[in-house]
Amino acid sequence: MTTTNTNTNTNTNENENKNKNTGGSVLRSMRGVSVAVLAGAMVALSATSAAPAPGPRTERITLSASGEQIQRGAGGPALSSDGRYAAFVSDDAGVVAGDTNGVTDVFVRDLRRGTVERVNVASDGTQADGGGSHRAEISGDGRYVAFVSRAKNLVDWSEPPHPYADDMYVHDRRTGRTERVSIAADGGSGSVFDSFDMSRDGRYVAFTASSGRMEGDPADQTLAYVVDRRTGTAERISDHVPSDWYVASVTLSADGSHLAYVQRHPRGGRHELWLADLRTGERKLVNATPEGHPTHGSPAGATLSEDGSLVAYSSFDEDVVPEAPTYTWELYLYDGRTGKTRWMTHEGRGGLGAGILSPDGRRLAYLTETPSGEETVVENVHVRDLRTGRTELVTRTVTGGPQSEGYAAPTAFARDGRLLAFSSSSSALVPGDTNAAGDGFLRRLR
Repeated sequence: MTTTNTNTNTNTNENENKNKNTGGSVLRSMRGVSVAVLAGAMVALSATSAAPAPGPRTERITLSASGEQIQRGAGGPALSSDGRYAAFVSDDAGVVAGDTNGVTDVFVRDLRRGTVERVNVASDGTQADGGGSHRAEISGDGRYVAFVSRAKNLVDWSEPPHPYADDMYVHDRRTGRTERVSIAADGGSGSVFDSFDMSRDGRYVAFTASSGRMEGDPADQTLAYVVDRRTGTAERISDHVPSDWYVASVTLSADGSHLAYVQRHPRGGRHELWLADLRTGERKLVNATPEGHPTHGSPAGATLSEDGSLVAYSSFDEDVVPEAPTYTWELYLYDGRTGKTRWMTHEGRGGLGAGILSPDGRRLAYLTETPSGEETVVENVHVRDLRTGRTELVTRTVTGGPQSEGYAAPTAFARDGRLLAFSSSSSALVPGDTNAAGDGFLRRLR
């Protein structure tokens, strides 16, 4: 990489010198040209530079290395901050050449070049063994990819790993190195569960894991941990979980300053959504009444704005907002600065789900459900501008209307909320979609 950067800098300097020389030649050749002609040329140049930006459009981004659709479909995708890189998972053996492990793998596609690479590999490039990998998060610059895997050959182990335990990994696409970040007290498996997240710079990784493995805790609960990859330290964040409860999910703010986690009783009952400030240690109960009392709701699916000040979450039978209906799943937006919660509706109706906040907290993506027939439900994705109130349909088909079949869900914003990645099983969003499977798409918003 050093050689490449050096060459790039050299080429850049040469180009700058050429541009300077070219600019001087142009100025010399323009001596004696009338002011009117020069002004006209500048107007023409301004008109060319002011060409309109590309309008809204949808493209399928989970494709194979050869640019073909993935026959078995793909899950995700996650996006880098500029929208150039998309991370996704698939169990299709045809995404890249040489895929012979027969399990779900994690891939990154460069949307500018069209290349695809498999990233749930060992540092020497060896593909994962029989243990599948699932979910993927990618850093803002696209360098780091976090994923959970049951594979046992991605790193060297000081002792034989547990055959059925999952662990948390981060792959560095620049160096090719893969590291395990869920390291137990004895150096073995941390026994990680499904929920995890990564900060935008890739430094912090949050996940749920066994406290018995991570700390040698005799209570052995599933709790929330944050690992600082720079220092190698792992910190338990969910300190106040009742002994018979567990942490079901975690969400880390992009700047790594806040963690939202849901704790619940294994036999049902109310759940608690907490927002922890990792800098000060302060914790706030998000699903609380205006008087500060715990509710009887079941929060899930929390997402945060970049600085952790806003939390969007879904909840069943939540009573944080008096006008929200009971015994239904609804979408809420909590402002940690004011302590106030909004019930989110679409065209005057509730029942929204899968909320995703843009990093600046201005846009909220969500899905709506529309009955189709006696039992079928069709899902569509929308984006609300929380500042202007304008709503845009994201799952717009090639004929211009909403999708009329299948599921859909938003997965990630990029480029300051101007791009939205989402998954959908509809075959009507782009031409040539014939795999009859779920795919990942990218929508350029207005």
